[in-house]
Amino acid sequence: MYWYKIVDKDRHGNFKMLFHGIKGSRIIPIGEWIRSEQKMVRDGSTGTQYTSGWHIMMNLYEAIEYMARFTSNSSLERVIVKVDVKGKIWAKEHSPSNVHLCEWIKIIGEI
Repeated sequence: MYWYKIVDKDRHGNFKMLFHGIKGSRIIPIGEWIRSEQKMVRDGSTGTQYTSGWHIMMNLYEAIEYMARFTSNSSLERVIVKVDVKGKIWAKEHSPSNVHLCEWIKIIGEI
């Protein structure tokens, strides 16, 4: 089953994470399995603590609806990508949207 993730896309076609990077880079490789760094973090909007992971949505409709809540002040384009997921998946319980978190993702491509 494929899931959906909101990312930024730069002028070179690189997909980038919205907020946190991996080992100093926000660029997400395509077609490679990448593991999330799972640690206790605070949500920027509510201050709620939760275990971090890749933010994913179960279907495209939810991803489109959730993406509409974000604004961007950068020159990057905000897009939705289809991802394959493996390992642990858990709900982001304090989220007002149907956001899940997961351990591993692999980007399949842009929607």
